[in-house]
Amino acid sequence: MNVKNNKTLRNVIIFSLVALSCGWIGRLVDLQAGKDENGSLGQLIWIVSPLLMMVILRSWMGDGWKDFGIKPRVKGNVFLYIFSLLFFPFMTMVIVGISSGLGWTDISPMSSHYLTAVGLALVPSLIKNIFEEFAWRGYLAPKLYSLGYHRVIVHIAVGLIWGVWHFPYLFLFVDTTESMITYIPRMMLGVIVMTVLYGEILLMTRSVWPAVFMHMAGNAFIDTLILKKFVLVQAEFSYLAMPSPEGILAIVLTALAGLWMYKRRKRTTLRQNPLVFPTQPKLPV
Repeated sequence: MNVKNNKTLRNVIIFSLVALSCGWIGRLVDLQAGKDENGSLGQLIWIVSPLLMMVILRSWMGDGWKDFGIKPRVKGNVFLYIFSLLFFPFMTMVIVGISSGLGWTDISPMSSHYLTAVGLALVPSLIKNIFEEFAWRGYLAPKLYSLGYHRVIVHIAVGLIWGVWHFPYLFLFVDTTESMITYIPRMMLGVIVMTVLYGEILLMTRSVWPAVFMHMAGNAFIDTLILKKFVLVQAEFSYLAMPSPEGILAIVLTALAGLWMYKRRKRTTLRQNPLVFPTQPKLPV
């Protein structure tokens, strides 16, 4: 491994350690302040710290900004932008339709207000996911790609770190009586398959913005549906019917979409020169 790769690996390790510790620091702050609900100072530390660490590493520790992925690159990628915006809403409708038809889910009488609630959630979700995605897809993923690892290995590594990053505040966003012993492994699998989908679109567009919009739509449509109780999933079927990452139906549909994007990119790579981040000569196929 050359000097440049050694520096990149060092910085990736620093970023990962900060990302995995900042949420627990945030939880400690919240517990000391006696305030642990949504929107706390600790949550702000948790959300913002990875992006701030990325800025430090890129600005003062030699990583640079050329593979940041901030350019939208809409030209030639319109389909991928549309897909990114619509995938999670479509998946949610499919899962709710299947599960309600089978009697696994009850639809709330207040469901007519759902789209209004989604609309109110879009802007906060966009802001939150600019911070989140420009850390994970704007830093960790491209830096690991640049080290020459196979892209599937990178997807899994990013997914594992991203999934564990959620642990300190998982209880705020999870409404379940299921044991964490069975819940967490399934949730981690769901995050990894999402990472494959996000990562393949990142590689094809060389832009973080599709991931921002996909994550925004997913949070707005899925979190609103569950946390505001517009649908009530029967406890014995929650492992199947939840449209969030831990639901088996959601995992299967997201994995199929990720596999399709993986094969789509592979076909594109075989037809033309490999799509690369500007500072890298080639990314692994």
